Order: sequence, then C-alpha cells, then structure tokens
Amino acid sequence: MKKTLILFSAGILIAWLSGCSKKDDKTPQETQNKDMAGCLGYASGYANSGVMGAASTYDFKSAQNNQFFAGEVSIQKGFWNNIPAEVHVLYESSADYRNAYASPDGKILFGYEMFYYLVRSFSKIEGSDNLSPLPVDGVLAHEWGHRVQFTVGWTDYAKASYRELEADFFSGYYMGLAKQWLWAQIQTYYNAIYASGDYYYNSPDHHGTPQQRLNAAYAGLTVAVYELNNNVHYTYNQLHSIFNQKVHSEIGARKSNVFPEVEYPKDLTKEKIERLYPTL
Repeated sequence: MKKTLILFSAGILIAWLSGCSKKDDKTPQETQNKDMAGCLGYASGYANSGVMGAASTYDFKSAQNNQFFAGEVSIQKGFWNNIPAEVHVLYESSADYRNAYASPDGKILFGYEMFYYLVRSFSKIEGSDNLSPLPVDGVLAHEWGHRVQFTVGWTDYAKASYRELEADFFSGYYMGLAKQWLWAQIQTYYNAIYASGDYYYNSPDHHGTPQQRLNAAYAGLTVAVYELNNNVHYTYNQLHSIFNQKVHSEIGARKSNVFPEVEYPKDLTKEKIERLYPTL
C-alpha cells in the first residue's frame, strides 16, 4: 500500500514564514516559566522556556497553520487511547529556546518557534513547491510517546537515553499505524531532524545518537506494519516490552542507514486500522 503524501501549498508556506511576529521575542515572566523534566530537548537551566498559551487554542498567527495543527492534535488524541494530553502552544523567549515538551501532569507544550523551525528546515519537498506535514506530526507523536511513559509509569530504563529513544520508537509507530507512511517518505525527515546538531534536542547523552534515533523510529514503524499485516493488536505494555528487546539489538547495534522498505496490506480499511490503535 503506497501512502499518498498530504502536502501544503507554497502559499501556506508564505503564511507560515510571515507568521513570525513580535510575539516570538516575548520574554516570559518568572511566574509563567515552565520547567519540565523528561521532555524533548529538556536541559537544566531552561526554566525560562516561554509563555504557555491556553489549552486547545493554537495561535500560530496563520489560520491555515492553526487549522492544520488543531487537526493533527485531534488525530493523535484519537490514536493514543487512554493517554490524556492537554496541548498548548508554547511561546518561547527566543528562537534559541525553540522546543516541545511533555510533562507528567498531562501537558504537551509545542513551541511556536519550534513549529516554524520545523517548517522552514524540514518540510520542503525536493523538486516541489509543496510542504510535508511530517516534521510537525513526528515531533508531536514523540511528545505523546512521553505522555504514554508518564501515564503508564515505566521506570525500567537502563539509560536516560532509552526514554528518549522509546519516544522516537512511538513516533515511528504512529507514522506507520495511523498514517501508513512508507519509510522512503519519512526517512529524509528523521535523518534531517536527528542530525541537525543544534541545542539539547540532539544531545547524544540525552536522546541517543542520530543513528540510534533513526533505528528507533524505523523499529517503531516496522512494528506498526507487522500489526497491520497480521491483524495483531498490542497494548502499551506490550509495545514497551518490544522496545526493550529491540533497544539492545537493532536500535542499539545497527550501523547502516540503509533500511528495507516496508509493505502495507492492500485491503486496509479505516475500521481495521483503528481497531489496532494501542490501549492500556
């Protein structure tokens, strides 16, 4: 099954880029700072990370962008069964602090600066004026993966990086099960964002090496493909066990960036797919 890539037009790109207003430069008040450990890009000292917007009110200074993000949040809410998340836009203090966070108390904060950074840096499709939604989708799924960890309460991570690699695993899993992307369609995004080498988001000590992160995303994708091809349903605990097995083998040991393409069954329906969404 070949997934049709959903694209954004160049006109929306203009709206995205023109959306960077003075709000980007807002300096957060001390009482509004959010310091969230166990999250994407977290580093101690990042307490002044930004001002949190209202829940379920997504203001990226572009109606198209607001609609796109709200739609993706809705899709992921439906996918991550029994994993509550209150999603907010985070208005970072500057572009240097662009980030996305998940918290133990049920929040996902998706940075305004992070959103536009992903669009500008990773959404352009070579040879086309269109944009891919994959970067934003993938980072949001990574954060929801952290919400799974917080909700279920796993503590058996031998290394701090394993928690982050598992979130990458969940991101790839979402891309496969919910949207049936081919690896060729998403590898470029994962390669770029994991190897971009800017701030703590890419710290090997915190998130694993770029190769390990790529391996984790691919492992998650292949688990989703296996489910779809074999009509197998996994709970979150079963997925966690699968990750723990793979982190010592294909995730931790694989050295090659060449991955076999995945193949989806041809007779998938919305009902068949949704029955396989993970549960507690």
